[in-house]
Amino acid sequence: MKSDIDKLMKKHDIDALFIIGSAQHNPAMIYFVGTAHVSDAILIKQRGKEAVLFHYPMEREEAAKSGLPLVSMMKYPINELIKQAGGNYLEAFVLRLKMILEDVKLTRGRVALYGKDEVGPIFSVMNRLQELMPDLLFTGFVRDEILMNAMMTKDTDEIEHIRNMGRITTAVVANTADYITGHKTKNEVVVHKDGSPVTIGEVKNLINLWLAERGVENPEGTIFAIGRDAGIPHSVGTPGDALKLGQTIVYDIYPCEAGGGYFYDFTRTWSLGYATDEVQQLYDQVKQVYDTIYS
Repeated sequence: MKSDIDKLMKKHDIDALFIIGSAQHNPAMIYFVGTAHVSDAILIKQRGKEAVLFHYPMEREEAAKSGLPLVSMMKYPINELIKQAGGNYLEAFVLRLKMILEDVKLTRGRVALYGKDEVGPIFSVMNRLQELMPDLLFTGFVRDEILMNAMMTKDTDEIEHIRNMGRITTAVVANTADYITGHKTKNEVVVHKDGSPVTIGEVKNLINLWLAERGVENPEGTIFAIGRDAGIPHSVGTPGDALKLGQTIVYDIYPCEAGGGYFYDFTRTWSLGYATDEVQQLYDQVKQVYDTIYS
């Protein structure tokens, strides 16, 4: 939980977290800010202190939704800094960051970098910033030891976000089942009234529509694969494949809150109409193992 962050920072000898980028589809920023429409920002969380959000003036109302202390980037006018840097854009952006860090009195210690931005520019900026502020050590984790550990335990509000995504996800799965079973079959193929087959691509388009109608996103797509594709790990399915009776369908759906908040991951294997002897045997074996373990 967020209440564990200071303890984790101390454990891993980190004095501050420095998070950059948007508050959309940027897990570290979202964890502090939520999915408010903040398209570019800097967040600094020092150990033992509340996080501070540096935002652009057009997004002051959205930034305020975070409930965090705010500082407008107007305090650090980039055009003046560009002049000061003799037209050198890199130097201007570095000077802005140096001023921000000095304003929060973060001039020494170990700073862990988080967030999403283009690798090239941020690499150049942080290298130069390290030169100008040698008492700060900018570092990062290949395997996140702080925020990922904090996120492993959810508070009541987070659990409700996840439960709401679960309700939406299972409702869309129910829509999918109702849509398919609402059709007739011809020669063991699910068909429309005109006799044309219902396809994998058609169903996936409807899944995206049903998710959008409920105000959530599907940024990583949905696995809806039939037949041979269902036996290939993480095959997303072939759009033109027809839905056929007796063939297994792997349905793996993992949407998230709009803006990239909490996800919900739900997987089922379906057989339309009936299961073949082979599939039934596999099901029985898996269920036997499950019942043995949990009995």
